Amino acid sequence: MSEVRFEPIDAEALAVYQSWDDPIFSWEDVVWKAREPLSLDIAIWFEQELCGLCFANPNNSRQRIRIVRLEGKPGKAHPLKNRIAALALLAIDEFARIIGSQVIEVQEPMPGAIPVYQQLGFTFDVQGRLVLPVESKVS
Repeated sequence: MSEVRFEPIDAEALAVYQSWDDPIFSWEDVVWKAREPLSLDIAIWFEQELCGLCFANPNNSRQRIRIVRLEGKPGKAHPLKNRIAALALLAIDEFARIIGSQVIEVQEPMPGAIPVYQQLGFTFDVQGRLVLPVESKVS
């Protein structure tokens, strides 16, 4: 894991993302970076291979940070296969602590991803949101 690095989603990450087979999200519209000063965008690399992308954004009160988009490189296996969500959550959790958020929420989770989030400790709250208290330890 010493070759894992977290970088902002930049032109290099977007250029590499273009080569992905059948990505779920469109990551080109990174206009959010200008509109959301407290947002967190992460490109997760293993050596020179882009393995995942994530965008999270706190609400106005900073009490809740939402995972808006999270995607691992689709298709063939890569060195961080089945680890992207856990790695992204490490960074999001640390960021949430820094800005004083109480809860991490998955905004509009894809049905197939819900079990992955639940394995990471997320549960549905009374409002039906998939959440994880920031105090929780990430495994």
